[in-house]
Amino acid sequence: MVELLSPGGTLEMVREALKEGADSVYVGPLGWSRREARYELQHHEVREAARMAHDQGSKLRVALNADIEPGDQPDMMRKVEAYAEWEVDGFIMKTPQAMAVVHDRFPEITIHASVGCNVRSRRRMKEVEEAGASQFVASTALNTFDRIVGLKDTADDVGIGVELLIHSNRCVTGVGGCRLYDYFAPYFEEQVVHDSDGTHRIKLIGNPDKGGVCYRPCLGTHIPEIEERFPRPVLTYLEHSNNEIYQLLEDIPGYMTLGVTTLKIQGREYPPEVIGQLTRLYRKLIDGINQGRADVASARDDLDRVLPDRDHTRKAKTEELHARLLTKMRQEPQSGERAGNVCYACGAREEELHRTSVSRVESTEWDPDREETALLGGEPGS
Repeated sequence: MVELLSPGGTLEMVREALKEGADSVYVGPLGWSRREARYELQHHEVREAARMAHDQGSKLRVALNADIEPGDQPDMMRKVEAYAEWEVDGFIMKTPQAMAVVHDRFPEITIHASVGCNVRSRRRMKEVEEAGASQFVASTALNTFDRIVGLKDTADDVGIGVELLIHSNRCVTGVGGCRLYDYFAPYFEEQVVHDSDGTHRIKLIGNPDKGGVCYRPCLGTHIPEIEERFPRPVLTYLEHSNNEIYQLLEDIPGYMTLGVTTLKIQGREYPPEVIGQLTRLYRKLIDGINQGRADVASARDDLDRVLPDRDHTRKAKTEELHARLLTKMRQEPQSGERAGNVCYACGAREEELHRTSVSRVESTEWDPDREETALLGGEPGS
């Protein structure tokens, strides 16, 4: 039976998703996921979310899907030990080495290879499967039924389950594949976050792989300061393919027939009521399919009523991120002063209290058009 997985950016959202029929909810622990701190949960809140889910007969997945360096693994495992004690049902992870450490200690807990892994080939499937993942979130670059059928055939051969984002945003060349944020690396901001268990972690705002949030510069090319940092080939690419909505509603009956493992809704930054409405309409559609009376047209009508609120929230969030980026770009740093590195809890600078940097590798040589061409010309079995 396919699993409907909904986001839990707050405890209120967790509650709403469970009420509307989510089989599972995923949450991000503070500092360890690909979202801003306000859409992550404190340590004690993760425990409460697990209790809420289990009381409803549902499951809780914990997203540890920021990059996790080898030096971070001891801190990660202290978190994981607590989550296992609370009987969380799965981890959503991006870093294969970290997956392997978790799987070795808790082989009974499901590991989802995050959409950030950008899985779209046999080689990548085998890599995450060997690390301990039992399923992977398919790349949002694969947005046609035929390509996902091919991906599922390969996954069956490898022996790994397929999870689909049925409501998300595509991102440039697929979530986890884009490197456009590196053009704005000088304006990344280090942010220290303190968890309720006494631990802390540094997020790199501007770089989603480092636990921050992308400034979404791909959607800001109408702003001269943002546009001028992109080379002409990138701007040409963005004119015909950008960070548009990614949703697979019409093909859900076919994907369920294929035997996909999980259907996932993205959106920890949206209002809880929007996630409740999305969960309700997909729950209704899935139940109807299971009962032999799929009503895709009604589901489409329901979705069309939700999209204006969803799009309004996303537009406002994008404008907020652009304003934050422009503020950073217009600042003149003091001589010898590092930008960023402020405490999320109190706003104080913390050079004496914490690590002063996050490891990073930046590149402005990445070409989305070349990446897209290679993607479309390749096969999932490659």
